[in-house]
Amino acid sequence: MNYQQTLKEAKTGLSDLREYAADGIKAVCDAFGPRPCGEQSDINAQRYLLEDIKKYSDEAWRETFRVNPDAFMSFVPVAGACMFGATACNIAAATKCKKSALASLGLIGTALSGIVGEFLLYKKPLDPFFKEKEGGNVIAVRKASGETKRRIILSGHTDSAPEWTFTYKFGSNGSYVLLIPAITGLLYTGATSAVNLFSKNKKLKKAMSLGQLAFTPAYAGLFKFTDSKRYVDGANDDLSGCYVSSAVLKYLSDNDIRFENTEVICMLAGGEECGLRGSKAFFEAHPEYKNDGVETVFISFDTIRDEDYMMIYERDMTGTVPNDKRVCNLLKTAAAKCGEDIPLGAIPLGSTDAAAASQAGIAAASLVAMDPAPADYYHTRRDTADIIKPETIERIINVALQTVFDFDENGIEG
Repeated sequence: MNYQQTLKEAKTGLSDLREYAADGIKAVCDAFGPRPCGEQSDINAQRYLLEDIKKYSDEAWRETFRVNPDAFMSFVPVAGACMFGATACNIAAATKCKKSALASLGLIGTALSGIVGEFLLYKKPLDPFFKEKEGGNVIAVRKASGETKRRIILSGHTDSAPEWTFTYKFGSNGSYVLLIPAITGLLYTGATSAVNLFSKNKKLKKAMSLGQLAFTPAYAGLFKFTDSKRYVDGANDDLSGCYVSSAVLKYLSDNDIRFENTEVICMLAGGEECGLRGSKAFFEAHPEYKNDGVETVFISFDTIRDEDYMMIYERDMTGTVPNDKRVCNLLKTAAAKCGEDIPLGAIPLGSTDAAAASQAGIAAASLVAMDPAPADYYHTRRDTADIIKPETIERIINVALQTVFDFDENGIEG
């Protein structure tokens, strides 16, 4: 089936889908506002999205998972507390008790375990210390008319993030103004601990220990890195991705298009902003997507706004997780057919739900359109429906549709 030919005959075309997405994003933001994972606003928004997507699918449901949403970003203030403690221990080691340097190293190790475990690896070292709540994912399926030989899962995430205070106050580079001295201080404090343990030079130990005090303003800032009392609307990040994904089902349904051998799934994930918890739960709940012999791909659409920064992520989770090159090429080829030259790249900091799919053994990639600096609206109150770019969303809907049709025709190896 030729996608471009269906466009010529479509009752619902790209401009209709652009309007559908723009109106939908505004409606969700107006009705439900910020949507922390596990809170009633996110649950209500998911129910709203579910009722909408039911109209374009054969089956649609919401399934739940357990989550500790406050744990993920807690690694930042935990690191701040540990570094204050490590600083005090080193000062004590230089003047009174050499063994305090061992305590300093222990606190540094605790800080690193949170940073590496929660943020770099998206594991759960801090989760047991935080309240458990109920998150959810919305899943909608448009079945094949015949035997299902292929499956494509399109995804965005419904939850929104707590505000990043320094990005809001100081713009794109605001968080780096805090994080660079904090990370430098961590390294310096580690070196100071080593000096206190192994050097006999009292002046050096005292000088380095007191030198740690220069980094304490940065450590204090870590306690204000996110504002847990203010969550953002998340219009771009990532209602835009949700509506790109659901627009594909709407196009197929409205235009009475059903693939003979390809099943199309829309999965609107919860808990992306607290460590990909929803997408991880989704793949844990559906091992059949890996094991049933159906060729399956997963594509995440995340923050679709800035046309100059469109990118297909071939490496995810701060570059530590490789996505599937075949899915990346599938997206890139489809984009080219739509007149879009979208480069391949790696996410510089953070992750998308495609990483959870890749880790689960599902062929996956993600497509984003956001300034990776990051954009000044990223995780701030500026991320409202007023600043979405429907034209960019339309362009990515076009790419998504072409990708689905190409996958139906040629599969992942095509």
